[in-house]
Amino acid sequence: MDKSIVYLIFFTVYTFFLLFIGKSGFKRTETRRDFYLASGSLGIRISVFTFVATWLSAASLQGFTGAVYYYGYTPILYAVFPWFFGAFIMLFLVKKLRVYNVLTLPQFFSKRYKSRNLQIISAIIIILIYTLYIIIQIRGFGIVMSQLLGISYNISIFLVYLFIVYTTFGGLFSVAKSDGMNFFLIVFGTLISVYLIIRKVGGINEIFSSTYEYKNIFGDFSVNSNKSSVFHGMSYYITVLSGFFGWGLGLAANPQYIVRICSAKDDKTAYKMIGYSLAVLLVIYVFLVIIGIGGRSVLTSSVDNSPDAFFPNLINGILYSPFSGLILISIVASAISTANSQLLIVASSCCNDIYENISKKKVSEERFINFNRIVIVIFGSISLFLAINPPDSLLIYGNYLWGFFTATFFVPLYGGLFFKTGNKYGVYGSILGGGLTFIIFKEIAASRGITINPGLPSFIISLILYILISIYKRDKAEGDKTCGSVYPL
Repeated sequence: MDKSIVYLIFFTVYTFFLLFIGKSGFKRTETRRDFYLASGSLGIRISVFTFVATWLSAASLQGFTGAVYYYGYTPILYAVFPWFFGAFIMLFLVKKLRVYNVLTLPQFFSKRYKSRNLQIISAIIIILIYTLYIIIQIRGFGIVMSQLLGISYNISIFLVYLFIVYTTFGGLFSVAKSDGMNFFLIVFGTLISVYLIIRKVGGINEIFSSTYEYKNIFGDFSVNSNKSSVFHGMSYYITVLSGFFGWGLGLAANPQYIVRICSAKDDKTAYKMIGYSLAVLLVIYVFLVIIGIGGRSVLTSSVDNSPDAFFPNLINGILYSPFSGLILISIVASAISTANSQLLIVASSCCNDIYENISKKKVSEERFINFNRIVIVIFGSISLFLAINPPDSLLIYGNYLWGFFTATFFVPLYGGLFFKTGNKYGVYGSILGGGLTFIIFKEIAASRGITINPGLPSFIISLILYILISIYKRDKAEGDKTCGSVYPL
């Protein structure tokens, strides 16, 4: 059977199940708490499914795997270690954060620092960052769908737009259920890919033995040694270290994981969710490393496409098999499962954190949820338009966006939970100083070829300003003396 027909069958089956599962959330969603947090009722299995599926975006399956192919083991230090470091940090906020009983991260800022303006400002930041980050998922989907159906990139990204919007309409109930299906697709897709690459190369030892041909497998280990890369140069070690302040601390303060913590049915479930998810993710990243390194043994010459296209090209080309359709669909699943989570948070930021604070008009829960769905369409459309001219590297682009969360959210979030003197004035200085430092440093770094993530200097400035201003304004602003008390909405 022609492979285009096989791909079409896989795509049709996936579409059917996605549409069927997506509609389930509509029946269970009656309030905004249902819509944003699935009523805070998610058990351990579905919590792990949605946490892992949300984590494994196109930046992981395509960006990271392609980066391993191009640059060797360095992306592990630059991205995976920081990701796991950030997830470990989140364990410390679970119990304290859940006491506040909030729907969104901006709402936490409002309750902890007694400032509605902070809720609005942080919501605007979330809307901006996630609208840009969803571009990663749309680009990843577009690359794969071009392989699956043989259609143009622009038509492909319109399809993912429809999928993302539909699965988000049912709120977190729909998102979590579709994440369950996507979770298994991603796991089986990567597992089959590993089997195919090992069989093609001749064994796991043959895959990794090829790395010994290179003098420095953490530096100059690249297909094209002349290729300019953020992973090369005198600032190599500082660049890798700065990844902890981009990906790492940015993940630890990322609203999509804050939502997963708050949607768990109890503290114990939230703790287990993070622990079990990291165990699953560790296995999957080992698989992705094997695929990336194995690709170097199979593809003996440099590929012309970007790193993001390496995995789909490998599966559709030299590793083509009857399972290629399933594997490509698993990559599609990773893009959808992240994008719909982020689009839901964009809606909550716009409606719950901004609209509710500036509008005195009270609306019914049904009308409020429908307003969220309108916002989903609007910002999904904006991301779709921006994805027509996407960034070159999903992994590096995502690192910058997560770094901005480091610059603006990490210190106010963790400072609010563990630093009793912290107050809204310190947060204003932290967000403004950290954000401006990030933007200025990024522009300077780009013009001078500096590869250090702006999250590093911006974190330092953000922390210093938060502490100093909070102490200076201690007499003017009452700090949260219990650091665990709950303020009224």
